[in-house]
Amino acid sequence: MNKEKKNFYDDNGYVILEKIFSDSEAETFNSFIRRHANDAFAAIINPDRYESLLEQDKRPKSDLTLKEIKETSSMARAIMTDKKMSDILNFFHEKKSVALSSQFIFKEAYSDYSSQAWKPHQDNFYPKSKNAAYVTLNWFLKDADKENGTIYCYPGSHKLGLLPAENNISFREKVGSNPGSECQIPKEFLEKKTDIIIPGNSIVILNGNCIHGSYPNNSDRSRPWYSSCYISEGEDFLVGNSSKRKEIKLS
Repeated sequence: MNKEKKNFYDDNGYVILEKIFSDSEAETFNSFIRRHANDAFAAIINPDRYESLLEQDKRPKSDLTLKEIKETSSMARAIMTDKKMSDILNFFHEKKSVALSSQFIFKEAYSDYSSQAWKPHQDNFYPKSKNAAYVTLNWFLKDADKENGTIYCYPGSHKLGLLPAENNISFREKVGSNPGSECQIPKEFLEKKTDIIIPGNSIVILNGNCIHGSYPNNSDRSRPWYSSCYISEGEDFLVGNSSKRKEIKLS
């Protein structure tokens, strides 16, 4: 973290930070979370909550699976609330923050959801926080490029505020459909579209108002990421039917 990256984030609404966690931690968490994927490799909401992961893990329940669910949810919560994440938020967001929710997207090669491509949207459309108070820290566990479904964004669009958008299903949506509550991109931003090429084991900080989307995975490489969502302490937000956002204190 340095002034150059801070300025880049302030100007563009996103920035990449490499190796916040160790490669071993990235590999371990990826292997842990894969145990709970269904046959379609659909996204998992709030894997940091035992009850949520228990509900979404469709394997027969046994002492072993219950132990694994506890192990994964504990690690997911530890990552979300880690002091490193808190330090990132303090430096880039410049406000004391709390966690709200999390999501794991597998983008598994050759899976039912590999062709999924998110429409251009603003993450803040969902919690609808005011004062640009919403931000996500997105841990890409593997390399991400256009071929395997990386994200793209419109630099500087976070300065537009929250834009009107379609209210589309964006969790466990029908296979073959593209999620994301699509917003109208101002003409002056269309040519600014930027593909974000991300080294494995990197965190992409995204301002909640930064317009972004993603490509389909047309490769033989999966593109797993863990998204942790935060808001400035004391700000109002919508709970959401799927995300069930709630304030979670950071380390």
